[in-house]
Amino acid sequence: MISLPEYFHKLRFFIRGYEFFLVFLFLIAMIIGIIDALSISLLYPMLSVGFQIDANTNQIYHFIEKFGSLIPIGSPFVHLGFLFIFLTGTSLFLQLVYWKIAFIFQKEVIINIKKAIFHKINNNDYNFFIDTKQGDLITLFNISPSNVQQTFDKLLCLCTDLVSSLLVIFMLFLISPEGMLLVLIGGGLFYVLLNMIGKNISEKLGFLQILSGQSENKVITEYISGVKPIKALHAADHWNEQYSDALKIYWDRFAELMFIQRIPILAINSLFYIAIGGIVLILYVYYADKFISVIPVLGTFAAGTMKVLPKFMNIGDYRLQLSASLPHIVSVYNALNDKKYEKIVNGNINCNNISSDIILKDVNFSYNHVPILKKVNMIIKKGSMTALVGPSGSGKSTITSLLLRLFDPKSGCIYINNEDLKSFEIGSYRNLIGYISQEPFIFNDTIKENICFGEKYSDVEIIRAAKLAHAHNFISDLPHGYDTFVGDQGISLSGGEKQRIVIARAMIRRPELLILDEATSALDNISEAAVQKAIDHVSKECTTLVIAHRLTTIKNADKIFTIDKGEISEEGTHDELLKQKGKYWEMYTSNDQES
Repeated sequence: MISLPEYFHKLRFFIRGYEFFLVFLFLIAMIIGIIDALSISLLYPMLSVGFQIDANTNQIYHFIEKFGSLIPIGSPFVHLGFLFIFLTGTSLFLQLVYWKIAFIFQKEVIINIKKAIFHKINNNDYNFFIDTKQGDLITLFNISPSNVQQTFDKLLCLCTDLVSSLLVIFMLFLISPEGMLLVLIGGGLFYVLLNMIGKNISEKLGFLQILSGQSENKVITEYISGVKPIKALHAADHWNEQYSDALKIYWDRFAELMFIQRIPILAINSLFYIAIGGIVLILYVYYADKFISVIPVLGTFAAGTMKVLPKFMNIGDYRLQLSASLPHIVSVYNALNDKKYEKIVNGNINCNNISSDIILKDVNFSYNHVPILKKVNMIIKKGSMTALVGPSGSGKSTITSLLLRLFDPKSGCIYINNEDLKSFEIGSYRNLIGYISQEPFIFNDTIKENICFGEKYSDVEIIRAAKLAHAHNFISDLPHGYDTFVGDQGISLSGGEKQRIVIARAMIRRPELLILDEATSALDNISEAAVQKAIDHVSKECTTLVIAHRLTTIKNADKIFTIDKGEISEEGTHDELLKQKGKYWEMYTSNDQES
């Protein structure tokens, strides 16, 4: 549980820059409350006049009479009636204005929150995505911001209801302090009852909802990503069980907790009408022949209570709903203020080109205190093809991540243009890189958009890049050519087709450094041969680093480094390394090595 000041501190964080909305809304809420109180108070003189009861002794009558006398026609009752209609209409108009502004405010806040989340996540280090589950991210993007918006919606409702109720209560107190005391006692008992039963229930529901949502999103994301092997291997029952378990986290407790939460709300309706009936009977017995004289007070209090009671019921409901949203507020606030994943510091030097060799000097790297690279020294010659080979887990992909500045070395340095890589502005440096991973990323759009990847290129440039990647022919054979939609994760394409589109994406950038992280490992022999020709061609135009799975694909590399257990153990050309009969020779002549 967080304290009330801390709760409002977190809420204020989300509305920075929008405070003027709240000030304006509060002023409108005050005016609405005053008008509602005046409308209720009008019932007293109207009933008094209607039943021909002398109300001149009540100070509220004199206050209202001054306004009614401004109407030039009709009797006092007509004056009061016109005034009642005018105030009710004005209240309706102001409420419409209030909620129009309130919804604009909520729209601006939620858009700002969602943009802030995306900006924050986008600026987090790559390490964040390693440590965070996909389900947690989906919850953070989709579910939690909506709950923050609902929090402000309930607070705005609470503001109008509370202000209106307090002003109506004040007006009723002026009419009859004794009657108001009775109402306050009844309302106080209701609040205590609601607080005792509903305490912590909604907050528990909120935490359970987050846990359930994260578990559901995890299962759904995994199922969609792996639907082909799941169906092919008839393994859907496992994910079905996981999904059922995720649902139980929240929904098994939902009915029980919601029922308990609803009891006081249902009971208070009946208790109100029972109380009204009891009060009428008591007054009738107590006043006997003078019962008619208490009708104006009774009628005004009945109307006032009918006005206030639903609002007080809502206030209790709002409190529970606000408690349920609290975990989401904390989740979004913590995500936006977490500095843990801001260790990659942007440099201030613009990287306009790569004019030198790329030098890794005494580079060490560890992840979660587990050593990955140990004093790695290697030179990637400008304009050459350099290959990096080694067993799984040896640190090959970690070196590509360092070159992409997804991580920084724990010690040692990477030099480009005789400058520390960390001194360059990251965006300008990455604009010079083409990157192709083992698992091609294809999104649900056209082939053209997948090649352009958010940038603007001419059709000539797109086709040129596709031809370099040996993708133009199969694309042209599709019914809609480059405008063909590929489906989620490129489900309509083969693995080789997806990889060639990704290679075209890299080549259209005309990179100065091309990094291929086992880029041909998912291709069949025919596709691999075609793509290898493209790689050989483009490597003549830029500096190329190839992380090789199939060693036959790097025979023509200018320099090959063998890495084992995080250390460079060999370097040389293909022929030189075979003559050494070391680790490279073992890998090349292994029975698992494809020829």
